[in-house]
Amino acid sequence: MGMELSSALGCGKRILGAFVIVAAGMFLNGCPPPPVTPANLPLIVGMEYALPGMGSGVAQTRLPGVKFMPDIISWGNMQASANDKINFRMLDRLVKEYQGAGFAECMIGLKSESDWASIAPKAALPDTNFAPKPEYMDDYAAWVRAVVERYDGDGVNDMKDLKHPIRYYEIGVEFSTYEPEPAGDYLGMLEVGYQAAHEAFSACVVMHAAFLVATAFYSNPGPEEYPAAFAAVDERIMYHPLEDIRAVLDHPEWFDAVNFHAGAEIRELEATIQWLRYEMGARSYDKPLVISDTVPTPFIGWGPGTTCEGVVESLGIVLAPAVEADRCRLADYFTNLVNEDPATLDWVHGFVAADMTRMVVSAADQGIEFINTSFMEDLWPLNTPLFRASAGNTAWAGMVQTALNFFTQEHNITGYRPLFYALQQLARRLDNYNVVERIETDDPNVWLFRVLHTDASDLPDFWIAWYDPGVLVLPGDVIPETTLALESTAQNVVVETLITQAGQTTPQTTTIPVSEGVAVVSLTPTPVFIAPTS
Repeated sequence: MGMELSSALGCGKRILGAFVIVAAGMFLNGCPPPPVTPANLPLIVGMEYALPGMGSGVAQTRLPGVKFMPDIISWGNMQASANDKINFRMLDRLVKEYQGAGFAECMIGLKSESDWASIAPKAALPDTNFAPKPEYMDDYAAWVRAVVERYDGDGVNDMKDLKHPIRYYEIGVEFSTYEPEPAGDYLGMLEVGYQAAHEAFSACVVMHAAFLVATAFYSNPGPEEYPAAFAAVDERIMYHPLEDIRAVLDHPEWFDAVNFHAGAEIRELEATIQWLRYEMGARSYDKPLVISDTVPTPFIGWGPGTTCEGVVESLGIVLAPAVEADRCRLADYFTNLVNEDPATLDWVHGFVAADMTRMVVSAADQGIEFINTSFMEDLWPLNTPLFRASAGNTAWAGMVQTALNFFTQEHNITGYRPLFYALQQLARRLDNYNVVERIETDDPNVWLFRVLHTDASDLPDFWIAWYDPGVLVLPGDVIPETTLALESTAQNVVVETLITQAGQTTPQTTTIPVSEGVAVVSLTPTPVFIAPTS
């Protein structure tokens, strides 16, 4: 893209949550993993979307966080009418399984969608409105209060065998077509939901429905350019305009953390965070930032990606680093994906592993409190020919392969993808460290981070680096490469490459000598961990 990073993002230190490591092979040898205890530090790395059956398998990543699939625990699915009792069966099942597998931090999306209580349920398209009807607002508050109370760990009306409190709750899931009600109706629901949640559990962290602002920050606009940047976003993405988002931000008394979704490439992540901090500063408050949902860089979305013929408005939206001139190349690539070409599938699984790792590392530097990586399994049926790759790479972003047992609704793991091993590798590398900071380089396309522990001088610093050329790279293309001259007082550095290859379970390492205080390291878009040795 040729976009330089703002100096405001700089090299400021950010505290990173440590990870508790499970002995290698422990679960595979038949023993369940022990609980993953999160450090009392700002960054929690989680994953989505949790469904029955995958808990013990994905827990081997050693990540402490998880987000449950909101649709299966929506208000309408938990309560059939105002006169019916709330059915906690599915939510209890998820909490028991994932806490039992070792996940210490769970996130629950409180989705108000209900056939009987919503102002205009899905069947009322295009005027859908999931906010409760006024006559059911008290019932909505009672549902929120009951859910939070059941998992607060105070011994009152708690789920049996609850291991620890659940702290993180979203009021709605995404401030887009997934939460299409007018801003005023949503704000009424947010106020009621926030108050009900805190009546049940004062220490819970309530988040507003996540903002989706993909493509608004391609040009890294400044504050005076924000209105124009948002207005230029395709309405398929920007369902709620900037005025609606700012209406939510005007009420910090109704949320404890600012919540957004990372739906585009990593360069947008930094600019989005900069914008949110600007908006909070303009309102004289500072709250934690949460990325409750991520997707790998999609290349295309919100429309068919398997064709390049027709008027642009009828096709998918091309997303950076791709440009309009890449559309026909993308059509060939996505056609191969929906046709399940093995080589193309292997490539996208490796791309997802690298992309999610880059996202987490950057989020650590930016001071994010909680980030969910995507996804546990592929997004069926979005990965079928019928949907024509309308969600881009996102549909193939699963870290595991699964087979659904229709009778038990268990999603049984049948295989592990590079994303699983990459996140496991990242957790291992970051264990016991608590700071990640971006280091500026002469080449803005080189991303370099120093990782250190501020209170443990016996732990040597190490680095994470990659090369981002800012252009689309597809299967068969020459892999972009550059070199990094890294200053070091060690005799050698060991370069450990992120796991991205199909069938690979352990990383490749290379030892590079340090000559005259400099180690010359080759970089590609695949992240590497660089550690000094004597």
